[in-house]
Amino acid sequence: MSSSLTPGPEPTIPIPDEKARKHGRMGLTPSWDSIPWWGIIILIVGVIVGYSALTNHYYQDALYFIFDLPWNKNVVRKIDAKNIAEDGSWSYTFANPLDPGRYTLYGEYYDGNGDVIGRSEEYNIEVPKDAPAVKLPPLSPTGEEVQTVETSTPTIGGVAPEGTDEIWLVDDFSGQPLRIANRIWNANGVVLTIKVTLIAFAFAVVIGLAFGIMRVSSGSPDLRVGMWKRLGIGLVIVAAVLLLRPEWQQLWQAITVAAIVEAFMFLLPAMPYTVATLYVEIVRGVPMLVIILYMGFAVTPALRGATGGNVDLRGLPAAVIGLAFGYGAYMAEVFRAGIESIPHGQMEAARSIGMSYFQAMRFVILPQAIRTILPPLGNDFIAMLKDSSLISVIALPETLQQGRLWISRNFRAFEGFNSVMMVYLVMTLMLSLLVRSIERRSQLPGK
Repeated sequence: MSSSLTPGPEPTIPIPDEKARKHGRMGLTPSWDSIPWWGIIILIVGVIVGYSALTNHYYQDALYFIFDLPWNKNVVRKIDAKNIAEDGSWSYTFANPLDPGRYTLYGEYYDGNGDVIGRSEEYNIEVPKDAPAVKLPPLSPTGEEVQTVETSTPTIGGVAPEGTDEIWLVDDFSGQPLRIANRIWNANGVVLTIKVTLIAFAFAVVIGLAFGIMRVSSGSPDLRVGMWKRLGIGLVIVAAVLLLRPEWQQLWQAITVAAIVEAFMFLLPAMPYTVATLYVEIVRGVPMLVIILYMGFAVTPALRGATGGNVDLRGLPAAVIGLAFGYGAYMAEVFRAGIESIPHGQMEAARSIGMSYFQAMRFVILPQAIRTILPPLGNDFIAMLKDSSLISVIALPETLQQGRLWISRNFRAFEGFNSVMMVYLVMTLMLSLLVRSIERRSQLPGK
């Protein structure tokens, strides 16, 4: 009786990486490229959260403040001990009228160590539309029942337990998705940093694309081509200006206006390159901090004064415009380099089949240039995220400013700046992984 042995599958032996072997390593460890992006994020966040939980509560408190949590409630007012009666009773009348809608209000009681030692009963109220801002007797706790009030400045109160050092009056809107979404959109700290970066980056891309196309135009065109047509249009513009401004119809003023307009129209073909070059060279030579300060404390007050307060760019608009204007110059060079990397023959071929200059740019040149400029655009996005910390100088409570505020209240600079650093590190690493994923998807087959 014979027996046969069936050979099994051969064991898989890891093959060392030849490049790693040349550097004295076996090369058997997995590379970062083999780890999925979500695995890296989970690893980073896990390390940060674990470290924060195992060290001290200051990290948790700092991160809580930097993220401007919670997003489902607001602290309306903080009532200190001197406003609490000896028997613990307290009351508060809203100074600012409440918007129409439903509110869940209650007081949280804190002792001298900052620990919660109790909570008042809830006031579930409905503020009707057009409710007057009048002072009425204090409301009674409603529990789960919703009470419609006849004023937009209601008065609530309660009795604090012994040992209460401070009362936080809380507006809880956990069950109202629209108010939660509005709270997140208007949150300070990390949310404001991300919001400013996204909006400013979108504007910077538009500015960079426009000036990048202007930068690839001819710097020394033949001004004789179409000269008489341009000068004729200039005369029409001069006539229109003199009709609209009769005080300029005196001979020497009319000659001055005509000379300026005609000179501009004569040099018009060279203007795009000249203007774009001036913008790029000047803006790239000025530090981003100076641009933001100039926008916040020079341009904004000047516009507000010139328009009688009708145009007010304080806060978020000034930050977005400053970042977009500054980074637009760098992105203009990115777009210029990407466009010039495409062989000039493709533009000539597109023009030869009847396409206009802008049609050739849109359908032939830019789709190819995008693949080239994606990596530097991604780098500019990450750099803008980090430079968004500069908007703290115009008093915007973004991530860095929130961290500094927390430090000023707790006198824990080490934990505060470490928390800010960890937040920026996580955001930049996530963006880096996103940019790398987009680059892979946009690569041409075989490359």
